[in-house]
Formats: sequence, structure tokens, C-alpha cells
Amino acid sequence: MLDTYGAIWNRILLRCPAASSFLARDWTQNAFRQIAERRRWSWLLRFGQFIAPPLYNTGRVNCTNFSTTITGVGTNWDQSMVGRQFRVGLASPMYTVNTVTSATELDLDAVWGPPTATNVPYEIYQCFFTPPNDFHALVTVWDPAMNWQLWRHIQQIELNTWDAQRSSRGQAYVVAHRDYSRGYVGKIQQPVKAAGCGATPSATSPVAITPFGYTGPADAIFSVQTVVGGQTGTATYQWKKNTGPWTTGIITSADPQDLQDGVQIYWPTGVDYLANSVYVIVCTAGSNPGLPRYEIWPHQTAAYVYPYLYEARAQDISDVGTVLPRYIRGDVLLEMALAEAARWPGPSADKPNPYFNLKLSDIHTARAERMIMELERQDDETYELDIQFQMPLGFPYATPLGDSSWLQAHAI
Repeated sequence: MLDTYGAIWNRILLRCPAASSFLARDWTQNAFRQIAERRRWSWLLRFGQFIAPPLYNTGRVNCTNFSTTITGVGTNWDQSMVGRQFRVGLASPMYTVNTVTSATELDLDAVWGPPTATNVPYEIYQCFFTPPNDFHALVTVWDPAMNWQLWRHIQQIELNTWDAQRSSRGQAYVVAHRDYSRGYVGKIQQPVKAAGCGATPSATSPVAITPFGYTGPADAIFSVQTVVGGQTGTATYQWKKNTGPWTTGIITSADPQDLQDGVQIYWPTGVDYLANSVYVIVCTAGSNPGLPRYEIWPHQTAAYVYPYLYEARAQDISDVGTVLPRYIRGDVLLEMALAEAARWPGPSADKPNPYFNLKLSDIHTARAERMIMELERQDDETYELDIQFQMPLGFPYATPLGDSSWLQAHAI
């Protein structure tokens, strides 16, 4: 049976009872974090996919200088476009779609810098990709269709030298670090009825949900008003964010329906919703430092997938539901934590720590280091880190002239 976080820090208290449970937990957490970040362990490797949707360019757009709002003519934008890139021609920068307000209005992550453009063609596609929340570093990105691995050593300064307009399209062979994403992870409250409104039964309201959190950069209030009363699927409603315009003519549904900024609602069945009932959804903005964002170049405008392996950042062992990996023994964490305990003089001069002994701390440290080296040897049997392969001639392909079958049939 594997050791647990609780069992380890309790064993520390058995040897160092002068310490509090908070100290014992902290020493254990620190020990695990030091081991987890010591090397690229095999148990931290994960599989992921950068999935590029097809290019969207239906209709035309109006772009106003120094405004983040883009209005469309004949467009049908939806929430799936949030996070994709927006551009007009080759002479303007690449922008990212921050929010989609309606089928004909979206907001960019920065103000439109070029002169105002009216009724011009545009493109929405994805060339900047963000990995999962547990991401630490890329290991490899490859293209199964073209049978090659993408370069990872190219920087933005080189891409800007080769293709500042980003006019190259087609099969990609470079994945380059771009920047960090803006991570908004706010909260949404359940709809609250405004005074004088109701439904039968009166306790039933639409239900607010979110697939990944409220993504708006500021606090907001969403107002939802029934227009035509009746059962789910018959009743209709309209909604707006803050003092913005109403989005009208929406039929209630028991399936989640997108509003904006990650907010969705659905309408429970078996209810007669009253016309002109108003519900308010309060959203509180939140942010995080974001995640690395990578550019895949040349830009792929067709539906495509690039699988990749990445090194994950280990969860804190104190997180709810986290278990100690079976490849990390509990006695190693215990030795590292006891080294900390032996360096702790105690809470005060009047209450010294009987376990305090710097020589003993060195003994625990040396013992832990021998154990970690053994863990590394065992991990090398699963995932060898000491071998590196040089790419032939620097090409991204499997080989410069062909694959392994070609090499077997030719002498080079």
C-alpha cells in the first residue's frame, strides 16, 4: 500500500513532537515539490492536442481605430471563436478574439490600431495555442499526416525576420513560444428573480452554468427576461450584459445555451414560465497569471490536429484528491522533511526543539539524496533522459530524404 500525505507528516510528529501539524505538513509539501521539480520524471509526461478549427471568413467587418469592438455584416459568430485569431489583410497585426457579444459583434484583446476600415474582408482562424492548466514544458510536437516533428527552437524574433506579415500558410514545421495567455477565471452566481417576477412553481428559475468559469475581465450583471411565457421549448427570452443591447428572440431550452463570457443557462422542464419575468445573474471577475501561448507556423487555416507530449507541473500533495505517485516512496519525503525538522531550533528559546541537530540534518539530507538517485535510476528505466538525438541536417522531417524504410534500402 502506498504512503499517504497524512501518514508521512504524522510520522514526522512522532519523531519531532515539538513541531506543530502545520509545520509537519509544510515540510512534507516542500519535500514533494523539490522532488517533483528535480527532473523531467516519466510520471509527469502527458499527451495533448493542438486542434486547429477551419478558417471562418463569412461576411465582412467594420473596424474602428482605437476600439476593441468589431462589428460584422452577414456574419454568424459564436462563442467557439473566443481565443482564435482575427486579422484583416496582411498589413495589420494579429489580434485575439476576447469575447463574442453576438453573431455580429466581438471584442478583441487589444484596440484596433490601423486606420478605421469599413466593410472589409477578414479572417478568423487559430495559430496561437494554449496548453492545459497543468502545463510546464513542451517535450515534442508532431504532424502525423506529414510524418515529421515540428521545430521547437525557433523564436519570435526569427519568425518576424522570415515572415513579419505571417503570410505563409499550409503545412507547419515550427512551434514557437509567443507570450502568456490572459487567464480569466471568475465566478457566476445562480439567477436571482427581480421583484414582481415569477414562475410556476415560483422557486424555479433558469440555471446558470459555465464550462470553464466567467471569462470577462470585469464584474458584470446579466439580465434575462422572458418575453413569451410557457413551457420550456415554447417560452422565449432575451438577455443583455450590463447596459448593453438586448439579444432577443431566443427559445428556452433544457440544453445549455451560450450567453457571453463563458456564461450559459438552461431552463428546467415541467415549468410554466411567466412572461416578463426578469432574472439577474451576477458575475465576479477573477484572473490568473495565464499559461504559455505557442504559435504554430506557417499558419494552418484548415481543420487540423497537432498531437504533443508535455511535462506537467505536479499538483501540491496537500491538494484535495492528490495521491503520492507510486514512483515516489514515502520514506524519501520523510527523510527530506526530517532534515528540515532537525534544522528547526524550536518555537522560542524557552521551548527548544529536542530534535534540533545540524549534524543529524546533514545525515537525513545525505540519506535522502541517495534515495532520490535510486528513484532517478529507476525512472531512467522507464524514460531515459541521458540520450539525445540530433536532427539530421536540422530538417523537421523524420530524415532529410525519407523515412526508416527509405534508410533501410539505401546506403548513406
